[in-house]
Amino acid sequence: MSKKYYSTKIVGVGGDVPKFLNVIKMMVLFDDSMVLPELREFSVLHSGNRLEGVIKPGDILKVADNEFTIIKVGDEVHSNIRTLGHIIIKFDGGAGELLAGSIHVEDKPIPQIRVGDEISISEAGAAALKGKKISIIGAGGELSKTVAHILLDSGAEIVGEADADIIVNVK
Repeated sequence: MSKKYYSTKIVGVGGDVPKFLNVIKMMVLFDDSMVLPELREFSVLHSGNRLEGVIKPGDILKVADNEFTIIKVGDEVHSNIRTLGHIIIKFDGGAGELLAGSIHVEDKPIPQIRVGDEISISEAGAAALKGKKISIIGAGGELSKTVAHILLDSGAEIVGEADADIIVNVK
């Protein structure tokens, strides 16, 4: 089970949000108590902003029960979340320019955003290794067996070195 380290609830959806999501593939997220009046119409408003970790590529953004792998994270994302409850999420597969306050996630269909939905971010956990072919080299014995069990539990497939996506050297 992966650890959830960011969570908030949607309390409002500006009238222009569907245009931003469908045309620009972008979500502007603001804490309801911090957003300027002129930004409300194109913002997804939230409350209960809780960040207890570091957002990093490979982690999972969940919006309305839909998961998106995080591809890029701007330098100001953590500061903006803590001070303003504000980030920009770009659903562009990482193709667009990385701005300091933006997160880029994989390009998949964007769900309808509704009041009451949760937005969360979790460590990649098992999802990061699912479908990955891993070879374990180096020391044998119990240590290698333990590493193999952990990798298998995380969704990896153990293969020979020639077929591996990732090689783990156990010393």
